[in-house]
Amino acid sequence: MTNNSSLLSSYKKQKQLRELKAILPEIFEGEVLDIQKLKAFVGEDAFVDHANYELSWYDKKLALDSAKANCDAEFVLVKDKSILPKKSKNLFIEGDNLDALKLLRKDYQEKIKLIYIDPPYNTGKNFAFSDNYHLAADDYLEYLNQFNIGRVDELTQHRIESGEIHTQWLNMILPRLILTKELLTDDGAVVISIDESEKNNLQLICNEVYGEENFIACFIWENRSISNDSTNLFSTIHEYILVYAMDKSKLKFKGEEKDFSNYSNPDCDVNGEWIPDNPTASSGNENSRFPIVNPITNEEYLPPNGRYWAFSKARVKEWTKSGKMVFPKEKGKRFLLKKYRNELRSEKKPLSSIITGIPGLKGTKELKELYPEEIPFKHPKPTDLLIFLFDQLSGKEDIVLDIFAGSASTAHAVYKMNQSQDSNRKFICIQKHEKLAVNSAGYKMGFSSISDIAIDRIGRAGKLQSVNNSGVNYLKIEYSK
Repeated sequence: MTNNSSLLSSYKKQKQLRELKAILPEIFEGEVLDIQKLKAFVGEDAFVDHANYELSWYDKKLALDSAKANCDAEFVLVKDKSILPKKSKNLFIEGDNLDALKLLRKDYQEKIKLIYIDPPYNTGKNFAFSDNYHLAADDYLEYLNQFNIGRVDELTQHRIESGEIHTQWLNMILPRLILTKELLTDDGAVVISIDESEKNNLQLICNEVYGEENFIACFIWENRSISNDSTNLFSTIHEYILVYAMDKSKLKFKGEEKDFSNYSNPDCDVNGEWIPDNPTASSGNENSRFPIVNPITNEEYLPPNGRYWAFSKARVKEWTKSGKMVFPKEKGKRFLLKKYRNELRSEKKPLSSIITGIPGLKGTKELKELYPEEIPFKHPKPTDLLIFLFDQLSGKEDIVLDIFAGSASTAHAVYKMNQSQDSNRKFICIQKHEKLAVNSAGYKMGFSSISDIAIDRIGRAGKLQSVNNSGVNYLKIEYSK
């Protein structure tokens, strides 16, 4: 009876859809009802959307579809641009990173521990690469005509003006984030550099793709000094670095080494190195304000007014016997409470959310060391910044993927880590064949594209290392005809 009822219900739905298609064929995609086209037909005022909270923009569905679309292509090794290809597992891929991510699934699905993303920030400026994803106002209004928006009130006007700035960038970044998720290990992480231009939008998209519950951190990277000639007397001196986990329960920062230089063991205590500890606390109750008697001089000690002993009365006898609490032999002196190094819960301290001491100019100086004649690429990320991030979130045998390689700072950082840590990390860098402007420094130095600069830097940086895995396989995407 249940099966018959279900079959009848399905039949009625299909009949109604056929009738609807006969009346409104324009809201169907083949035999399937297109909700976006239905929304456009009835108008926003006549449509109630009960979807979950998310970031929405015009043509988001096309961005989602582009992540699902097949890529009829393959990687082809370019031997004359590769460096020690037979000895290296590193990859440099020249081509569209969307297609490269799709092709990487064949061999690297769920195998990459860390993905670093340094996308165009959509600042409206142009550097060595395009950083302008703004739509011209007329072009955007022409694009919106297909949605039959109708009356443009103040709210709609604001949305249109915002859409001119953000739509193309959002359509670019969303499918790439979706594909990165397929490559991450179950304990992997994605790290994304960004500034104010798209930080808020990016975090909402990441919440959608990776899950808000897998948000790990938002670092503030202090990357420059205060400008003295700011027109509005406000100087932005930072960028952001978002960190998301594939599964938050399986990811943990390593932390930073604590400073133990103050620890010593002058009295040869069997419990090891120690430092003097504060015996009082700022909170407690009257039970924590008991007198402590010096067993040698009979002098009594009480905590200062407004303070409390940081331990129970029972601990006094125990610690006196063990040597953790040491009393003076003369009156008028305070007792000593030791804090042993081996009592620490961890020998690491938590990371600060603010990264300092690594100015952006350090990346430029690194390039200057490789290219003393002239710097071929503007604003490269400092390898020290990347090493800090990579060290916290990857192991010595892991793979680091960079989908916007730029000048290949990631490859350089991995080389330096392998050298200093005796590790065997591998990198995969993706950079499209983006031509340089004829008036750019890189072009004047003989480079025709950003990928040319990147592979040249990889070669120069590799020569400075003595590790085995300092080569790279240069791959291009070859499309089926």
